[in-house]
Amino acid sequence: MIGASVSNPVYRQTLRNYFQYLVDHFFKILPMKEQQDSGLPIYLSSLKFEILGFEGLFVQTDYNASVITLLSILQSMIDDEQIDVSVVRREVFHAISICNKLKDLYSK
Repeated sequence: MIGASVSNPVYRQTLRNYFQYLVDHFFKILPMKEQQDSGLPIYLSSLKFEILGFEGLFVQTDYNASVITLLSILQSMIDDEQIDVSVVRREVFHAISICNKLKDLYSK
């Protein structure tokens, strides 16, 4: 189990499932960008908001630099709506790689 700032600990499988959920949500960014979906800025802000909440919820993340990197990737995409699709693709796959590493780290 993992310590959390809420009264009940969280099972490692729950964290594993959450990081897979994040992989899916980061992957969704790419087709939204390719299709110039007008909802992308809201989607990015919402995902960033959620990850900020995650970081505050789980005390054992110890402000892991990888979580900060995920937030930074999202913030860069939020700040630069004209960012090229190739850059978004690269950063989405970078974020997915980080999520998979975090999934491995916190599920052991």
